[in-house]
Amino acid sequence: MKRTIGIMGNISAGKTTLCKLIEKRWDYVFYPEEVDELVLNFYYGDRRKHAYNTQVFFLSSRFRNWWHMTISPHSGVTDRIKEEDIHIFTEKNYRDAYLSKSEKMILAHQFDAMKHNIPEPDLVIYPHTEVDELKKRIESRLNREGKVREGERGLLDDSDTYLSDLNKLYEEFYPQYQGNKLRIESNEWKLVNGDGSIRYDSAEADRLLQVIKDALVQHG
Repeated sequence: MKRTIGIMGNISAGKTTLCKLIEKRWDYVFYPEEVDELVLNFYYGDRRKHAYNTQVFFLSSRFRNWWHMTISPHSGVTDRIKEEDIHIFTEKNYRDAYLSKSEKMILAHQFDAMKHNIPEPDLVIYPHTEVDELKKRIESRLNREGKVREGERGLLDDSDTYLSDLNKLYEEFYPQYQGNKLRIESNEWKLVNGDGSIRYDSAEADRLLQVIKDALVQHG
């Protein structure tokens, strides 16, 4: 039986790790978030100037991902759900006054027009992660990948509230999501080695996959 799983969560919450684990162990097709580093670096460099264009880019790329997963005959998993673009990132930019009311309305209309062709996933997983842990992971990724994700370095500043603000928005949104869902505390699952490699065949991975399987079975 074909299944679709969406994973939502903050930056470096472990979404891609979960996707790769499910892909390898269950033979799902992984549809990774389309990330344009130039777009992201422009956005982090001047959120006010680039917020709207960034949201348009990610909204369209998100639905392209979900459409491919919908029409595929294979089970699939992806590291963002479509609702995040409106309820998390658009909302964050609007509250920060980086998007106007009319820009938010246009993005919401685009979302409403596109979502009707995309069925809800069989399961949405929300790996919640505290901000201190998110910053450790981001710093580790920056050290491994160098300048590729350099725009994210500002998120590590003690005065930057971007990650904590996103966490608050996820906590607001998660209870409102009406589909089948599973919340996990990502720092309780040690799936990644110090060098960034994933522990695919560990007992920890086995236990987490069983939790996910149980949530899928309950959905029918």
